[in-house]
Amino acid sequence: MEPSKPFVLGPRQIRPDAPSPEDEGGKAFNAAFRLVAEDTAGQFSLLEWNLDPWQSGPGVHSHNFDEAFYVLVGKVEFQVGDQRHVLGPRQVAWMPRHTPHSFSNAGPEPASGLTVSTPGGLENIFATPDHTSVESPTGFRFEVEHIGPPFRSDGAPE
Repeated sequence: MEPSKPFVLGPRQIRPDAPSPEDEGGKAFNAAFRLVAEDTAGQFSLLEWNLDPWQSGPGVHSHNFDEAFYVLVGKVEFQVGDQRHVLGPRQVAWMPRHTPHSFSNAGPEPASGLTVSTPGGLENIFATPDHTSVESPTGFRFEVEHIGPPFRSDGAPE
């Protein structure tokens, strides 16, 4: 797979035909793929996400690919296995493959961040109805195990 030609995206532009993630209840959290496997010769995908105040992210899950989360704005609570960590701007959460994890907005202000996943092709798993398994155009089979429901941050109001 050859990488795409160079391009520049504006603040509201996303990659064509890239699906948006949904949580367990079918409600999408605001996310957009900025780079997909097709752009990077399958090396990585780049997802920008936004969470409303106290909003939960996806349910607890693990998968056979690596992810790095970089918080841009706000406070985000990450569940990593049985531990919880609140991260703020310019902090990173690293999730090697097969690490159970999830995240939630940990504050009354919007939060946003970037996720880099490797190998590229995370966008393909969001295009499947059950978000559990799909072979990417590079031949890598993405496998996701859904372990538990989304969580609300420990400090969230009832």
